[in-house]
Amino acid sequence: MTFLQHMDLASAVPAYVLLAALAVIVWLLTVVTVVARAVVAKARPEDLPHILPGLGQVLASLALFLPWGRRQQGLAATPSRPDRVGGRQ
Repeated sequence: MTFLQHMDLASAVPAYVLLAALAVIVWLLTVVTVVARAVVAKARPEDLPHILPGLGQVLASLALFLPWGRRQQGLAATPSRPDRVGGRQ
């Protein structure tokens, strides 16, 4: 879809639906912030290198709730690249 087609779609959605979606996104971000701060506050400093990668995975999975966090079906997860000449195959 082009940018103008997205704009037509956005103008066709009622304002209360957009406000409700914005409220849900803000609420999710607030919950994530509160939980992340609580986890980091209760963790011992020497445990942070082990906790932060797990917290990053949780945040990445919660990002899927955002409309721009999902990939469109039919697209490859990683772009294909041509074989390099002279490299390993």
